[in-house]
Amino acid sequence: MNPIFSLQKICLAIVAVQSTQIFAETNPLSTHEQSPVKSLETIVITAMPSSVMSTTTGMQLSLKETPQSISVISQEQISNLGLNNIADALKQTTGINVIRDSGRYRFQSRGFYIDQIEEDGMSSTVASGASGNPYRSASSMTDLEIYQHIEVLRGASGLTQGNGEPGGTINAVRKKPTEEFQANGKLQYGSWDNIRSSVDVSGSLNQDHDIRGRVVVVAGDSESFKTSIEKNNQTLYGVLDFDLNDQALLRVGGLYQQVEDMPDIFGLPMRIGSKSLNLNKNTFLGADWSEDDFKKSNLFAELIYNFNDDWKLNSKVNATWYDSTQKFAALGHGNSTYVGVANDGLLQLNNMQFYDNDGDELIFNTTLSGKYQLLGRDHDLFGILSYSKENQNSRWKRHLDSTQYNVYTFQPSQVLEPDWDNYTLLQNDVLYKNHIEQKAIALGTRFNLLNHLHLIAGGRYTDFSAGGDYQYYTWAGAPDSEYGKNTDVNKKKFIPYAGLTFDITPSTSTYISHTEIFKPQSNKAPDGSLLNPVVGKNQELGIKSELFGGELNLSAALFQIEQENRAIAIAGTSFYAPEGKVRSRGLDLEISGKILPEWQLFAGYTYNKSKYLKTEGTIYENGTNFSKHTPEHMFRAYSSYQFRGALENLTIGAGITAQTESDSLYNVKQGGYTLYNANLRYQFNPNFALNLIGQNLSDKRYYENQKARVNGMNNFYGTPRNYLLSLEWNY
Repeated sequence: MNPIFSLQKICLAIVAVQSTQIFAETNPLSTHEQSPVKSLETIVITAMPSSVMSTTTGMQLSLKETPQSISVISQEQISNLGLNNIADALKQTTGINVIRDSGRYRFQSRGFYIDQIEEDGMSSTVASGASGNPYRSASSMTDLEIYQHIEVLRGASGLTQGNGEPGGTINAVRKKPTEEFQANGKLQYGSWDNIRSSVDVSGSLNQDHDIRGRVVVVAGDSESFKTSIEKNNQTLYGVLDFDLNDQALLRVGGLYQQVEDMPDIFGLPMRIGSKSLNLNKNTFLGADWSEDDFKKSNLFAELIYNFNDDWKLNSKVNATWYDSTQKFAALGHGNSTYVGVANDGLLQLNNMQFYDNDGDELIFNTTLSGKYQLLGRDHDLFGILSYSKENQNSRWKRHLDSTQYNVYTFQPSQVLEPDWDNYTLLQNDVLYKNHIEQKAIALGTRFNLLNHLHLIAGGRYTDFSAGGDYQYYTWAGAPDSEYGKNTDVNKKKFIPYAGLTFDITPSTSTYISHTEIFKPQSNKAPDGSLLNPVVGKNQELGIKSELFGGELNLSAALFQIEQENRAIAIAGTSFYAPEGKVRSRGLDLEISGKILPEWQLFAGYTYNKSKYLKTEGTIYENGTNFSKHTPEHMFRAYSSYQFRGALENLTIGAGITAQTESDSLYNVKQGGYTLYNANLRYQFNPNFALNLIGQNLSDKRYYENQKARVNGMNNFYGTPRNYLLSLEWNY
């Protein structure tokens, strides 16, 4: 890392954090006791409790104690910004690049994919992650309404996850039952007939309060700014807590969700020379029979046993069943050498496809954590045992059709759906089956070297295996009966973790950390052996502060990620060499929480540059940008202010998301842009509130970030100006 860059950024970060701390310690209006303003339940950003984070390690650590960059998205923030899915929430989060691909959204941090998502600390594969083929996955994201908050970790997370990319992870924390009765509901109506309702009820189920329950119900139906596009979803979530005795808690719960929509798979083409065709924002170049139907069933259980005040055992099991069908046809030309749509406006149909997918996943995790004494000091210890098994099945059918249509006059009804059961019409009909199994043990400690110096050290040993098979029914338009097995992958790998924190003051600490994660690969070396796993290493130097009792959090971090052992094809052979290497460097800055009792603020800035350290192909040359679709600068901010006095029931909010220019692998560029959002919230009484939300208020026309943008397809307009009105009820 350039030493001048490092010193400048470190100094700026420290000055910014310390200046804010001085302001907080001297400002007489920065304490609740001195403010007469009534605190409403609908604050936008809520400071997290001092011990809730277990995403990075098996221990309950505060943000300040965790030696990595973490952002928290609260349920209040989700509600007040009108966010209903994980993709929209992450677009408001520091350093996360949300991109379109294969009809899904994919998430990246620091130039690398996030391909694992945790629920209550239990990790599972993301269907739209870097692993596998998203088309062949039945899994789907869960509605945000069932989560209490979202934790976003940037950087490698190998201590709590068996394998994956070094970008980071997302931990979605489910809502839990409350002892006191509470109920709330929302009714929303927005642009393009966006209708959504939700109910959340919780409380004790008996007089002793030792049985508690919570139910969340969501139903939504909406159209889109694009012609013919519509979506509906239903979610039912329930959870029960049983106090078995004074030391043991049993939690059981379940979820059922169904989401149906019409996918826009290939987006829009470009004109010759990668220039926009200036098509209407509502243009949809797909068939009107295109459809996605995703179903998810989930059962989970958790047993928490407190041996005493110091030692606790937490065991969890999570079982999920997925089912989906996806069929589509759309105009598009995927060849990277295609120059774009000519003056005649003609573009071919990019075939027709049908996927019938199902899958299941079983995850078990048990964590033992506690304290021990050594050299006259108390220290923390944790151990984790985990097991997971995942099965995925996919039946893929394809019908060839390259009919040309005029993009200016195309109508979705022009494309007729084939009979998917008539094998004489099919070019391909293949059944794929894949499975992944992981067993792991992790052990670590937080060793308090001095009163203000803490070392977190540990490691994770993972036994990973994966395999699968395939059955051909039709290939190249003719009946086929070929059966084959995929290369079995079996790898055992130890991943270390180390983080050192130093408390400058009771409210401010600095840290340095080294984290890793690995990812097995099925490519073979010339001797026939499997290549060693791809390894991602994250080094981070940062500073964090918790002010006003933890209600305001500030952080600054310099980071570097190197990923090595990447497969490089050996010319003239079908073999590979594990010689590829890439690097990502940058800076994260974030502030979130209350500056004043009535003033909430979130702001996050990320600077990121990445490059190939070894040439990996004709378009992946040494020294070129590794993640061209990741903007060099990203800034997200949202602030709200609750008036005082006669207007104390009125809260106004405003936010921006901004980024510099981005590119694609095939040199289709998007200039930098800024989007403006705002909301106006009025609390009529303790039970009712009305929230008016506006997004992209300047109606900016732009294309979403996309790695594989080419002149013939994969160009997606961002959502234009829209409004949402939400009526909220609380009891």
